Amino acid sequence: MKYVQCMRTEVDKDFPDPKLSGYLDWTMIEELRISMGTESATKGTRPRQACGAEMRKAASLEPPRDTQKDYESMLAHAKCMRAKGVSKFTNPQLQDGNVIPGGDPNPTSPEVSSDSSTYKQARQACNDKLLDGLDGRQ
Repeated sequence: MKYVQCMRTEVDKDFPDPKLSGYLDWTMIEELRISMGTESATKGTRPRQACGAEMRKAASLEPPRDTQKDYESMLAHAKCMRAKGVSKFTNPQLQDGNVIPGGDPNPTSPEVSSDSSTYKQARQACNDKLLDGLDGRQ
């Protein structure tokens, strides 16, 4: 909750409560991101690193994750995104025991527009493929 409170103070007063499971509600955060017009602000990674310390502390308190199940969930999500019209959405990667989400093949020079209606519809249709607490994209 300290992270959420910080985000409400530093980023947006409407930053959503976490789910009862303790994980962030990515559906609500996505809606906020769209209304704000910027993704980084909703993840606490603005240039001035708003709430970065609180985010790291919250992440350290999350329950342990099953890497294989997370990977399978993100893979199903990526396949769904492509099936729903976001053809360049990449698969997740397993790296050093961690799952790196898929998404835009070139995040520094985006090829996938998260503002397009196709992307938004695919994101909504594929959200149920993700396990609780996963965002599923870079």
